[in-house]
Amino acid sequence: MTESVAHPPRLDLRGALELVRYHIVLVAAAAELVFGWLLTGRDLVAIALVVAFDWFFINFLNKITDVEEDKKNRLAGAEWIAVHARPALVGSLLLLAASFVVTHLIWPELTPWRAAVQLIGLGYSFRLVPTPRGLRRFKEIYFFKNFMSAVLFVLTGFVYPLASVSFEPAIGWAAVALLVTFFVPFELTYEILYDLRDLEGDRAEGIPTYPVVHGPRFALRLVDGLLLLCALPLVAGLLTGVLGVREGLFLAAPAAQRLFYGPRVRRGLSGADCIALTHLGTGLLLFYLVGTRIWLALGLPANLYLR
Repeated sequence: MTESVAHPPRLDLRGALELVRYHIVLVAAAAELVFGWLLTGRDLVAIALVVAFDWFFINFLNKITDVEEDKKNRLAGAEWIAVHARPALVGSLLLLAASFVVTHLIWPELTPWRAAVQLIGLGYSFRLVPTPRGLRRFKEIYFFKNFMSAVLFVLTGFVYPLASVSFEPAIGWAAVALLVTFFVPFELTYEILYDLRDLEGDRAEGIPTYPVVHGPRFALRLVDGLLLLCALPLVAGLLTGVLGVREGLFLAAPAAQRLFYGPRVRRGLSGADCIALTHLGTGLLLFYLVGTRIWLALGLPANLYLR
């Protein structure tokens, strides 16, 4: 009689991509390319690679520390990372340190902002955030779980490009403020939709997301409200002449998002739905980037203003 031998979990391509949340890495890099170009008038491709790496590290480290929650949510790669957590952690920390050396030699102005991004990222993975109840992770704190993620995207998508040009934006600070005011509530809708997907695991782990605390119905109403809210600064910018039609095209993003998730939430959002939603955002950003380049190549006006 032979005994069955337990084989260690294997990491396939799907699991590897899930471990680094590649869809988040892609959309963050695409956001830097688009907003970096709008803010500076330059193609900041190299900085987009830095953004991609920073999000890779944040996501990977978070996967290491969230392994039990991910196993409850049956996410790909969770079993593998549970076995290889220590070498993965050491290797990723060494890689991060090396990246700081390289980028400081090329863009020393990015170093403090990269440090801020990684410090916030560490606050998601480890109990470093002081609260009245002791040290907590950002993801264990109501509201800040989602909001600090939006802050990360603002840092990598807006502040990195601005730092590279000594904070002298090509479009003026009023326009920058309106774009950030649009971006934050729009990004939060992604966070809440992902929380709807992870409702079971978050509830088991006691993570105070909006769906856990208030229920899925309230969370969906909140998403709808945020989509309306994010459109207001764009409309205000168009009507006042602070923003042009070029920036007003971002109004298509909340409309596309609502059309995408509306029919899917009725049957329950899946992991594949959330990844597809993120890819939709990446696709819209890249379509915008390519479309505006074609427009300019045809010799058409760089922007059009309603007043």
